[in-house]
Amino acid sequence: MTDTLLRQWTMLQAIPRYPRGVSAPGLHERLSSEGYDIRLRTVQRDLNTLSLEFPLLCERQGNEQRWSWRADAPVLDVPGLSPAAALAFRLAELHLGGLLAPEALRALQPHFEAAKRVLAHGGSQLANWPDRVRVISRSQPLLAPPIEPEVYDRVCQGLLEGRQLYVHYRARSRGNELKSYRVHPLALVVRDPVTYLAATLRDYTDVRQLALHRVEAAELLEDPVAAPEGFDVDAYIEDKRAFDLPEQSEPIDLLLRISAGVAEHLGEAPLAADQVIEACDDGWYTLRASVPLTAQLRWWLLGFGQAVQVLEPHALREDIAAELRAAAHAYE
Repeated sequence: MTDTLLRQWTMLQAIPRYPRGVSAPGLHERLSSEGYDIRLRTVQRDLNTLSLEFPLLCERQGNEQRWSWRADAPVLDVPGLSPAAALAFRLAELHLGGLLAPEALRALQPHFEAAKRVLAHGGSQLANWPDRVRVISRSQPLLAPPIEPEVYDRVCQGLLEGRQLYVHYRARSRGNELKSYRVHPLALVVRDPVTYLAATLRDYTDVRQLALHRVEAAELLEDPVAAPEGFDVDAYIEDKRAFDLPEQSEPIDLLLRISAGVAEHLGEAPLAADQVIEACDDGWYTLRASVPLTAQLRWWLLGFGQAVQVLEPHALREDIAAELRAAAHAYE
């Protein structure tokens, strides 16, 4: 009886939430890999028995039946959520909403509901903590562009299972013309309100970024993903500055003249590890730092207006000055 209970519990944990699904042969393979010596017929019989007690769905796809938890099924967790874990889910629900597309949070909704129940009825002092924590952004908040739910689900399934996708994509750089690609999904990256898929296209090895809200349809293929050798998403983001639109491979030696307020701000939150701030005789300061030359750096410098003046490099100084003159002219 104990072996049956453990086997069925393992099966329930292996069944994904709708719209994803798994076949009985897939569950049989999973159980066999974990040491359960049973027949496929036993798995099928267990599924039929469990579906009478748990909110499971069975849908026919092609020549096979695929099982899944209902989308609104409560989280089944033994042991249940601790107050600390429930607090983590509650804070994620409250403070990730502005960072992730709504579709990204949808899969976590059952966990969020379970967390609220634990905090409301658990009697823990942590229940009041979400009312005492707030996260605010210094940048202008933007609404996340809508992503097709089926697209998001299939992209995530492709990432989890290491399978290629065939997508229909409107690239802004191509005049919003609809193009179709076979892609190898590598990672999801959320930058501000936009969710990107880092992937290679067709048989190329250079990694591209596809904004998910520009994917109009996605088909999951059986072909496995062929990732570039040594691909690491953190190195792709940090070392290659892939999402900062780098203009050159080497960092620049930046010299700024900054106001006292900016000096105080950057003294607490440095621009770079080698940053040096020195006071001038007129109440202003100079700042030296080695930083990548990116579009993000230009936008950041322009955002300070007259409180920051670029002294070096000369080419960047001229570009910023020209941009500010054009902006002033637009307001005349």
